[in-house]
Amino acid sequence: MPNNEYQELIAFVDRKFDEVDQRFGAMEAKIEETRRHMGVLVEAVRHEVRQVAEGVANVEQRLDRVEKKVDAGFTETRAAIHFSYAQLERRIHELEDNYALLNERVARLESRTA
Repeated sequence: MPNNEYQELIAFVDRKFDEVDQRFGAMEAKIEETRRHMGVLVEAVRHEVRQVAEGVANVEQRLDRVEKKVDAGFTETRAAIHFSYAQLERRIHELEDNYALLNERVARLESRTA
């Protein structure tokens, strides 16, 4: 290979390597930009996840308070029903006793008149 062709080949290869180096440089810049952008996005997502977690914690607290109120209401209602049932039971027994006494009196009165 003549020296002139050899020089041209070396110059051609050098230009191609320079082009490849420029492309790699551009790729590195794009990768770095993408990395920074992804970092910003990750921080935004972390912030949103923290906000959601705080919201969930607040909802859990509110739900706990509502659950306690409902439980207290059920406890009061059960106590009131139990008390009312006991009073009704007592009144029914009194009525049954009075009915039995009245039946005895009616029977005695009927036996006297018969």
